[in-house]
Amino acid sequence: MTASTTSKDHLPTVSIGLPVYNGEKFIREVLDSLLAQTFTGFELVISDNASTDGTEAICREYAARDPRIRYVRQSVNRGPAANFQFVFDEAVGEYFMWAACDDPRSPDFLEVNFKFLSENPEYVASTSPNRFDDRSQGRQKLVDFALDGDLFERFSRFFDYCWVSHGIFYSLVRTAVLRGCEIIGKSFLAADWAIILYIASRGRLNRCSEGLMIIGTEGLSNGRNIFKMFRNSPIELLLPFYVFSKITLDLTKYFSLKHRMVMVTKLAKVNLTALRIQLEMFVQDIIVSARRILRGRGFSRCI
Repeated sequence: MTASTTSKDHLPTVSIGLPVYNGEKFIREVLDSLLAQTFTGFELVISDNASTDGTEAICREYAARDPRIRYVRQSVNRGPAANFQFVFDEAVGEYFMWAACDDPRSPDFLEVNFKFLSENPEYVASTSPNRFDDRSQGRQKLVDFALDGDLFERFSRFFDYCWVSHGIFYSLVRTAVLRGCEIIGKSFLAADWAIILYIASRGRLNRCSEGLMIIGTEGLSNGRNIFKMFRNSPIELLLPFYVFSKITLDLTKYFSLKHRMVMVTKLAKVNLTALRIQLEMFVQDIIVSARRILRGRGFSRCI
């Protein structure tokens, strides 16, 4: 099925929001993958967060040859969260999808997920399997979990796979569902996780067997300073996911006591995991610094 579906007033059926900052290394491949979609009834809103590399020239080149692209260059860097909010606020389609500047998709991605949502109104979002673009590890198993079942099952399953939930965040979502999400635009650690849980609180999230997304590994979430970057209060030194934990507990306030305690346990585990990761990075930094000092003092043969 080649789709060019638009709504009755000629608005695009799907809005794709692509926030970008200094993405010249990958953005051509991603734009090519989006413009090659077999489902053609979409708009692509690009918000360039005042890039200092060749991103602007590339985006203007593509916008000049495809009228579905709306390119906006911000006068100053608004920060990642505000940029994600901007492209969503600009959306006019019945369905919405964020796209990262380093995550290409198969040509049938929109088609298979739009078809599923249009035929299954009880689902609020749908995505395809994904893998991570880490060529050094060779062939990887596809990430293909869905957030199905009742509300507790959806939340519980999310925590089973939260560290590889990127593909769920970049789902095709019913725009009306996201309109009520006040988390969008907020800057804190795991804001994307919080948005996923908000969506899951509104309904079931599907994973099609067809289509593919490749998740880039050079994004913000993989940076070594990710915990420090999103640390907004002293309590986050001990509870790195403090804000996310508060939002999760609010979203689960009507769970039974038993299920609520399960959520508390899962939140404790992710916070402890984050502390362990930070400790490991701290130790690695000490080792690297010590090696530099020893090399400077002529002990290179020993290290």
